[in-house]
Amino acid sequence: MPDAYFANIRSSLSWERRILSNGLVVLLYPRLSALTTQLSVAVRYGSNDDSGDECGTAHFLEHMLVGGSQRSTRLNHEIERLGGCSSFETSNECTFSMIDVLPETLPQASHVLSGLLFDSEFGRDKLEHERKVILAEIAEASDKPQGKNEETFLKCLFRHHPVRNPILGSKKTVNQIRLNDIKKAHEKYYSAQNMIVILSGKFSDRTVELVLSDFQDRKKGAPTSRPKRSIETGKPKKRILAKRPGIKQAYLHFGLKTPLVRNADVPTLELISALLGVGESSRLFVELREKRALTYDYDSVNVAGLDFGYFEVSCAVKTKALEQTQTVIQGELEKLKDHPVKEKELEKEQKPCSKRRFQVRR
Repeated sequence: MPDAYFANIRSSLSWERRILSNGLVVLLYPRLSALTTQLSVAVRYGSNDDSGDECGTAHFLEHMLVGGSQRSTRLNHEIERLGGCSSFETSNECTFSMIDVLPETLPQASHVLSGLLFDSEFGRDKLEHERKVILAEIAEASDKPQGKNEETFLKCLFRHHPVRNPILGSKKTVNQIRLNDIKKAHEKYYSAQNMIVILSGKFSDRTVELVLSDFQDRKKGAPTSRPKRSIETGKPKKRILAKRPGIKQAYLHFGLKTPLVRNADVPTLELISALLGVGESSRLFVELREKRALTYDYDSVNVAGLDFGYFEVSCAVKTKALEQTQTVIQGELEKLKDHPVKEKELEKEQKPCSKRRFQVRR
């Protein structure tokens, strides 16, 4: 690679935020020591933006981005031909796309990704093909006790908020989605003004300009706004027990509503999540696994959205140990409330806490 390229690499580790004339938000996170570059695009459109009857449209559109036409399929394969990898995911509040490539191939890969995101030429035959794929995805998720438990957990916790709806949609709603629904959603949400572009890793000033040129001339579109939802104050169902044949263990989801992402208490909740469940010295690992051998795996996470939030602990245990396990979890939460965390433990957990996810899982 030419020396001039390295001479132009950003040496600063600080990040930068830009807003282009068409409304596109750009975040730059240079890292001189990185071997690759990551280009990510977040579209402000997720499953929470779909009504109950339209549940699954955001996720269906994500599938159509890479499989909605012969051209999009070819473009998607082009990323790997360039030696990179890509991923696409739908969450409650956003649709994400990410490519990881060598720095010298970033301009080509950026052209490919922008082509996938802005192309609205979807085929009817491809729609039916992806419908079958999504129905298979829903069936697979339905077979997994953890996924069904989380779905039930959210329905108990939230009576009205769309976070209670499955991101994938249901068999009924997915079968109702038509090509025109996909095109309308793409037209409404997939504009530069509704996107955030993130560049991280190794890149030069010149490369940044080449990448942004793929987004600069795209349609501005009308600004999209989410309806302002009132915070749910009603009490959730305290407990629900669902029996299913053929399952050898009991799958426990335990949690409560928590503040929204902009609330000042969210960092504290992230730290609590880390204290409870990050690493083999975390409190739940010690109490549930090391001391009592109640479970093999568990999870602790605080999910903070724009207009919803919840804290969740989950694990799989023997049915006869279900009550004991819940008592242990509740006991650890009581300890956090009644006894100050020692400075040594607090310092230990601050680093992994900063890496914890806060978006809703699929």
